[in-house]
Amino acid sequence: MKKISQLIILFLVLSLLVPISNETEAASKSIVNPNKTYTYTQMGKDITALKKAYPDLVQVKTIGTSEYGKKIYAVGLGKGSANVFINGSHHAREWLTTSLNMYMIEKYAAAYKGNKKISGYNAKSLLNSSTIWFVPMVNPDGVTLQQQGLKAFPKSTHKALIKMNNGSKNFKRWKANAKGVDLNRQYKADWKNIKNSPKAPSHKNYKGKTPESAKEVKAIVKFVNQINPEMTVAYHSSGRILYWNYKQSKANYKRDHVYAKKIGKMTGYSLVYPGKNPSGGGFTDWFISAKKRPGFTPEIGTYPGETNLPVSQFPKVWKENQGVGLYVAQESIKLKDARDKKTAAALKKDSSAKLKTAKKLEKYYSTDIKSTSNLKITKAHQNLYNTVTKDIKTLQAKVKKLPGKHTKSIKADITAMEKYKARSSSFMNAVKYGTTLQTNEKAVVQVMNNGEGSSKSPDTHKKLNSSIAEMEKKVKSVYGKSVQNLFTQKYITPAKRTAENNKYEVERYNLLVSIENQVKKEEFTAAQTNLDKLPALEKKSQDLKKKDPSKYPTYKKWETNFKNKVTILQDKVTEGLKKEEEAQKAEQELLDQQNEQAKAEQELEDKQRAEEQKQAEQELKDKQKVVEETKAEQESKDKQKVSGQN
Repeated sequence: MKKISQLIILFLVLSLLVPISNETEAASKSIVNPNKTYTYTQMGKDITALKKAYPDLVQVKTIGTSEYGKKIYAVGLGKGSANVFINGSHHAREWLTTSLNMYMIEKYAAAYKGNKKISGYNAKSLLNSSTIWFVPMVNPDGVTLQQQGLKAFPKSTHKALIKMNNGSKNFKRWKANAKGVDLNRQYKADWKNIKNSPKAPSHKNYKGKTPESAKEVKAIVKFVNQINPEMTVAYHSSGRILYWNYKQSKANYKRDHVYAKKIGKMTGYSLVYPGKNPSGGGFTDWFISAKKRPGFTPEIGTYPGETNLPVSQFPKVWKENQGVGLYVAQESIKLKDARDKKTAAALKKDSSAKLKTAKKLEKYYSTDIKSTSNLKITKAHQNLYNTVTKDIKTLQAKVKKLPGKHTKSIKADITAMEKYKARSSSFMNAVKYGTTLQTNEKAVVQVMNNGEGSSKSPDTHKKLNSSIAEMEKKVKSVYGKSVQNLFTQKYITPAKRTAENNKYEVERYNLLVSIENQVKKEEFTAAQTNLDKLPALEKKSQDLKKKDPSKYPTYKKWETNFKNKVTILQDKVTEGLKKEEEAQKAEQELLDQQNEQAKAEQELEDKQRAEEQKQAEQELKDKQKVVEETKAEQESKDKQKVSGQN
């Protein structure tokens, strides 16, 4: 029987060791280890590791520094627009809340990646629609002092720290920051009436000289204002209770009570209800009163006395709180959606009113435009246009902050406003450019009236034609065919007439410039060819002006100056051609003489050649005769010799 009892005990021991071994193995694969004293340095390393492990889900910011220069880290977890804020370690000895914050980050990130649920909440779904921001250690100086004592601080500060600790060198009870200010008594929530505050810096409860004077609190307030969270959870220890109210309105009290009961049920923590005269100054007090939104302060763990919670309590603390962050995220998504919907409804009323204002632009570019005299930009038109432009920008900025499902009709109003604005803008641009076109037209007429025979004539004409083309584009974008016709009548038609009236003058001037260049180069024949073209161009100009002299005026001064220049050039060309002719004649005579001389020389050379040939032929004949005589003489000798032998 004794042996059986021993075997049963051994089995029980082994069965207990197996899960412990598995848990140890799992912990070794984790980043955050909450089962040890969790330091500021370790937290920094773990934050870096979490960012590396989950780069698309985790973001890290430094939101400020402590009184002794330590960075205060904020860790964002999620991808959604509904923000939640969770923090820990406002009080130095409550650093197990930092362990809880960090462990929550890792477990939620792992659940997101593995598409798993925690306490029935789908981490992936919730974190895709929200972002939970954590400041795991609000008070890094105080935590470091509580954990490590005086050795972690300069010797020059030891005396003051010991004094704030009532003469003790044991800092395990320390709650304040390292300057002796209780950070959870620093917020602007009835700060003046905080009870039981020491008169000087102390290890606990000293509220400071002024609210939000501590660097750590300044950083938190600034960050909260930046992220604008729907709900907050400020973890403290200890007592397993939940603070959730601070001077709310009845409606907000009723709303927040629902959330508090749910968190209380999840954690098993008792809800703390309002007293007759609640003392403020805490983060949650400030958030509830300043932002009119839900805030909660869970006090984790069983009271251990004036010191930190032992790490042995962490497994139970995690079990109680593992779903809190995701629950708060879930409800924040709902709150933001409801707030967005309400904001969108108000914005829709605003956009509808602004659309009516924008529609009033119509009369300035369409309905009231009956004649060319209406083609103008009045002060009222410009002011209304500026108002509509500003209204559109304001609405667009507000719409960007809201989800698309709530803004379709608002965007439709903005589109309609932009239509009225665009039509108004096209009208005003056409009026403004019409003035430019008229200026360019006047410049052409002025040059011609002044009789300027310079490059100004073609330059201003070219600029006028370019302006006409540009004006036609602008008129084409004007709303309404009848208004377009009025623009054409007032601006384009007169400008085109002026351009047409000066077309041949410009051609004649350009031809004249070519003639001048040819004369300089003494290209008189080419110059005369171009001079011969001028009368035809002049006739075309005269024929055009005969159609309607009032619309196609003759620029007498210009014509006189032009003809004078032509006369001068003609004289130069005539003289040049005459000289060219004389030069050509002299050149031809010289050429003829050279040809005669060459002919005579050739004849002499031919005669000499003939005589030389004749002489050579005679010499050849004489040689042949000698050869033949010699041959005959030899043949005679040969015959005589043969005859003698016979």
